[in-house]
Amino acid sequence: MGGQMLINQHMRQTIIKLVLGLLLMLNYSVHLQAANTTDIAILLSDSLDIYKQTADDFSVSMNRPISVFNLHGNIRKDPNLKQKLFANKPKLILALGAKAAFVAKLWTQDKQHIPVVFANVLNWSKYKLLSGQKNITGIASETAPGNQFNSIALFAPDIQRVAVIYNEQQSKHIIEDAKQAAGILGLELISKTINNAGELRAAYNELVNQVDAFWVLNDPVTFTIENMAWMNKRCIQYRLACVGQSENAAKLGFLLSVNPDQKNIGSQAASLAKSILLR
Repeated sequence: MGGQMLINQHMRQTIIKLVLGLLLMLNYSVHLQAANTTDIAILLSDSLDIYKQTADDFSVSMNRPISVFNLHGNIRKDPNLKQKLFANKPKLILALGAKAAFVAKLWTQDKQHIPVVFANVLNWSKYKLLSGQKNITGIASETAPGNQFNSIALFAPDIQRVAVIYNEQQSKHIIEDAKQAAGILGLELISKTINNAGELRAAYNELVNQVDAFWVLNDPVTFTIENMAWMNKRCIQYRLACVGQSENAAKLGFLLSVNPDQKNIGSQAASLAKSILLR
């Protein structure tokens, strides 16, 4: 009888140890699975190819669990999108496009422990993405004015006066930096503001006899297909260099465009994200 009790006690202790071990293993498994599914969220502004390409390159470079969410151009299209994105408790958000970047900033106002990296945002500084929060950084989609003017000087050293037509609300911040950069390189930047796209031709005609070249910004007010086609013809007519900020400018016939390598933005964003996550 006593021997039987001793065996039962021993078996009971063994069973308890097995159960505790299984619980510990289960707990570890749950935490491990969570760690593997809550790493990074990619928020797309829309279904444009440029966003998809950046997201694909980023995903390949990261080689970590990633979930993709799409605003489809309007935050109201899926009222539950925010809840879906944060349900996985992402460690980092990659926002592609201006709308996604602005929404990611808005959604993390009370979650600033989650870093946000933005990319594919033209004129990003006009959205004031870095103001008021400490969890946001990104990769500019434009080359700095100094680099652009340096390319102009190397390509056409005789150019001394450069004109730029812009909308103040959209591009004032760029012009302020550009004037400083032009001065360092010995160039004179002559600027003219317009209120709408229809005013561009009159502004061009006012400046054309004062300058050696036109610098064309990715300004949504001035940069229309009609305006750019018209400007290109006039620049050829007056033998003036027209220099743009995007590949599209060169495709439209401009002499030169100075722009970042869009194909590498995804891998650059991944490098930045890895650095943030390591810290």
